[in-house]
Amino acid sequence: MTVIPLGTPRTWAVVMSAAGHRCHCTGACGSKHSKTAMQCDKTTEHTQMLAAPADLTLTTAAAATVPVGELLAWCTDCHRKAATRQRADARERHRLEGDAPAGLFDL
Repeated sequence: MTVIPLGTPRTWAVVMSAAGHRCHCTGACGSKHSKTAMQCDKTTEHTQMLAAPADLTLTTAAAATVPVGELLAWCTDCHRKAATRQRADARERHRLEGDAPAGLFDL
């Protein structure tokens, strides 16, 4: 069931080859992957895989500049869950680092 993306087949092939055609996720998605030695067991043989950076909060333009050697293989489930977790962490960090909201009677 290997599905090679249309836009970047060479990049995808390099990333998948380096990953052994297996998802790189070791828990970023929230799963402990405890049944498979702490790494996702999904492969290109059984599911669609993506080549993406470790930092899934990057904009599309910034992600496009990440060198091929720094891209990771992600199954679609781990990618979606890890991106959701990373965005939530970024929002919380931004909330904690931001200025305190003005009080009702602050001038």
